[in-house]
Amino acid sequence: MDADVEVLEPRQEPRFRAEFRGPGSFGVLGALLAGGTALSAAGIVALLLFGRALLMAGLLTVMWPIVFSPEFTRWVFGAAALSFWKALLLCVLAEAVLRWLRRGLRN
Repeated sequence: MDADVEVLEPRQEPRFRAEFRGPGSFGVLGALLAGGTALSAAGIVALLLFGRALLMAGLLTVMWPIVFSPEFTRWVFGAAALSFWKALLLCVLAEAVLRWLRRGLRN
């Protein structure tokens, strides 16, 4: 039994090497991209947590002067116009109270 054995020459393939030059190698662009990614993630989390409250605060800020007079607004909030931040705080607190009450009613 005769077997023919063929010896193959090793192929010359390019060697790919990745070099990491330390934390300073990314530079300003890398820092800006990382910061943008972190801010985007924080924004998405904020929308998930406070999306409904943000929407309601915006609507409340727009609709309040149409429904209520500046005198009543001054009496309630201490200013002639309702600021967005006061409306946002009011909506976040109202949402927390409603969640607490709904949880208590289920039990």
